[in-house]
Amino acid sequence: MLKKTFGTMATALALASILSASTQATAVDGFDTTQHSLTAANSPWVVVNKKHPLNPIQYVPANLVTPKQFNGGGLRLAKPAADAFLKLALAGKAAGVGSISIASGYRSYTRQVAVHAEDVRKFGLIAGEKLAARPGFSEHQTGLAIDVWAPTQGCRIRVCFSTTKAGKWLKANAWKYGFIIRYPDGSYPITGYQFEPWHIRFVGSELTTKMHSTGETILERFWEYPASPKY
Repeated sequence: MLKKTFGTMATALALASILSASTQATAVDGFDTTQHSLTAANSPWVVVNKKHPLNPIQYVPANLVTPKQFNGGGLRLAKPAADAFLKLALAGKAAGVGSISIASGYRSYTRQVAVHAEDVRKFGLIAGEKLAARPGFSEHQTGLAIDVWAPTQGCRIRVCFSTTKAGKWLKANAWKYGFIIRYPDGSYPITGYQFEPWHIRFVGSELTTKMHSTGETILERFWEYPASPKY
């Protein structure tokens, strides 16, 4: 019995040592992968894609605000995204790339029903769902996703936005303000969406700094989630 007890204690101590080493490594690295949930709808790190809908599916953020600048349409965002977006837009303007503005922000479940239906009507189911998420599966419903454009540069919600001064600056600098280009060029086999250089997603500067340092640009791949090109 005593031998068995010591064996159990040794195993426990070994596990504690491994966990301690892991914690120390995380502390040295300065990045704690457990600080936010990947599944809670109100988390800045929530992964929303064609395999992972929001829970609850008709989730409504409790912290929606209406940014007063760079927002001619009076659109709403979750407050953390709104605060970070203002810093990004002011920095872009100071850098001389124009007024990066909100073209689309928070969308309710009901609004997403209409957006999805319209794209499917215009382009068919397969092509339409490369552009618009089904209701309950859209990042816009979190209030953390923004479609942006520069009003004087055209290319609103078009791939050519990537060739504009604003688009080029955004690609290089969005991470500094806690945003990622959520659907980068070539990511369709993983994300299920076409290249959307206008669609930015707030995840916070800690995560974007970590992703930037590793060279990873796709959220699913960073978190080692399976590819989700289809529902």
